[in-house]
Amino acid sequence: MKDLEQFGFRKGFNWETRFDLKTEVGKYLVSTIDLGLNHQFDVTLPPLYYETMIFIKGNTFEENPFEYYRERYTTEEEARLGHKKAIEYVEKWLAEKSDK
Repeated sequence: MKDLEQFGFRKGFNWETRFDLKTEVGKYLVSTIDLGLNHQFDVTLPPLYYETMIFIKGNTFEENPFEYYRERYTTEEEARLGHKKAIEYVEKWLAEKSDK
């Protein structure tokens, strides 16, 4: 594979073996991926290479209560912890919703 650094990707980033976590929680999908590119726009702060988002599984026009959930991280370790936190967030939301 071509060296992606020439396109601004982090040194050593490999698209084919990148970090990619997906966890289904009910009808939701918690996704944490290695973006490879720094998504930190303030050069005085640490780079942000990983991102967690929450989607509704499948093709649906249903409103997603987590549509604006997005967390970014510098390291894979932070991303793994953030992924777990997002799963717990969805589980708690589902439990509270079922109590009503």
